[in-house]
Amino acid sequence: MKKGAADNIKAGTGIYRHREWRGFRDTAYDYAKWAQLWGILFSWALRNPVQNVKALFRYRWMFSYLTAPAFFDRLCAGQRGAGLRASRCNLNHMAESITETLTTIFSADLHLHPGSPKAEKLNRKIICFDELLPALIGKGFPDCDTVLLQMYPMFLPSLLDQHSPDHYISQCELYGLPSDVCSLPSFEAGLAIEDDYPKIGCCMLTSNMPCDSSIMTSMIQDRRIGLPTQQLNVPLRWKREDVQEYAVDEILSAIAFIEKHTGKKCDWEALKEACEIWNGQNLAKFEKWEMNRTEIPPHTGASVWLYRVFEHQVACGVRKALHNDHKVNSILKKQVAAGKSPKTIRHRAIIWSTPANNYPDFNNWLLDCWGIESVCEMFDIHGTGLIDTSTRETMLYGIADMIETSTMRAHTKGGYEVMLYDLWDKYQEYHADMIIMFDQISCKGVAAINGLFEEGAMRRGIPMCRVRHDLLDSTSVSRKEMRDDVNRFMQTVMNETPLDASLLQFEDDYGW
Repeated sequence: MKKGAADNIKAGTGIYRHREWRGFRDTAYDYAKWAQLWGILFSWALRNPVQNVKALFRYRWMFSYLTAPAFFDRLCAGQRGAGLRASRCNLNHMAESITETLTTIFSADLHLHPGSPKAEKLNRKIICFDELLPALIGKGFPDCDTVLLQMYPMFLPSLLDQHSPDHYISQCELYGLPSDVCSLPSFEAGLAIEDDYPKIGCCMLTSNMPCDSSIMTSMIQDRRIGLPTQQLNVPLRWKREDVQEYAVDEILSAIAFIEKHTGKKCDWEALKEACEIWNGQNLAKFEKWEMNRTEIPPHTGASVWLYRVFEHQVACGVRKALHNDHKVNSILKKQVAAGKSPKTIRHRAIIWSTPANNYPDFNNWLLDCWGIESVCEMFDIHGTGLIDTSTRETMLYGIADMIETSTMRAHTKGGYEVMLYDLWDKYQEYHADMIIMFDQISCKGVAAINGLFEEGAMRRGIPMCRVRHDLLDSTSVSRKEMRDDVNRFMQTVMNETPLDASLLQFEDDYGW
């Protein structure tokens, strides 16, 4: 009997018994990039060994970073050719950026260095941002470091290890907070309750992400973090022209707030340069989208949406990230020019709504098991407007648009029609033949329009598979249950048989 991909997975864990064989050329490339990742991690660990060990024992979430090599392997599972190379380049670039930021955080962390004059001095140059607020404004202060505070103890660990949120969500509920809210802000609140945020920064810029759980957690975080804080209020109806002046005023107020607490003036030329770099990053992204509209979509898989979120929120306006984009695009263009896909593609799917952090490699499973290629994802098409840098005024309006169309805003705010109509447009644009609709069971806002999605799909004759998940909380909906939703749909509605039957049923509840 021919062995399948799941036969290489240790029972119950989702961890591979040995490295995947992809043919000599791809296996050698994958191994080289895997070794490069270990080089990045060892270099970081040895640069400040005492400080890093102290962080490991101070913060529960730090243990999740020990699983990074296995996590990167999962995000590249089943990939060949240009897709494999693009994923490894993106992921290793992220690893370099993340380790640099962790060094910045731990060097200034007063939990690790109580009473340290050096740490105090470093903190005067650290600006903390809410993780849902892109760091582009911070590029106007080149002598300072901008850190998305929740990104490193919350968002990234929830991707690395499906069980990292469990303790913090439990602590949030034990504290008396409601259990029927989104698990992302519950994790954030749990971190605050446990005092597990690094103690860094001279000020904090937050945003007005308007849902019940975000409002709940913002109050708890503010009490625990204890930094001078200002909220950058982003217009909810961001498509309306009459709110844009207000959006610009909020940005100017945020800049004045940062100037007050850092003692530095905004460098408008540095901000302009960052905006132009961001335009270059978007142009590179447009090229990827154009390639994915062809019969040989090369830029797919789990790392696509993850890298876009990271680039949009953290690496916007960073020249090294732009260089990586150009490198990746040159790789992808070769596959498109060759006109041959290294994988079997049966269906082209639009993946819509919020993906599950606790199953970030779900896209890879879709392709390997059922031949479903994710040609376009909602989380991959945020912040796409180019910024006009010809004047300071036009630049500010462009930055406002970039923030208004950021992660968790571009489609969940602006009115229900933004999320609804954009789906049908992308379905046509990418020549899809089915939709994978994520059903984030604790998101009340999107749940309110579920019926409109179903009605619209039926009216247009579009097969739409609904996949339940609870974002960060794997105890509510497991990875296996997510796969079962797809298996039932493909077998009963699409009348398909799997490409790899071993991937229909396997256990990975206990693994990372």
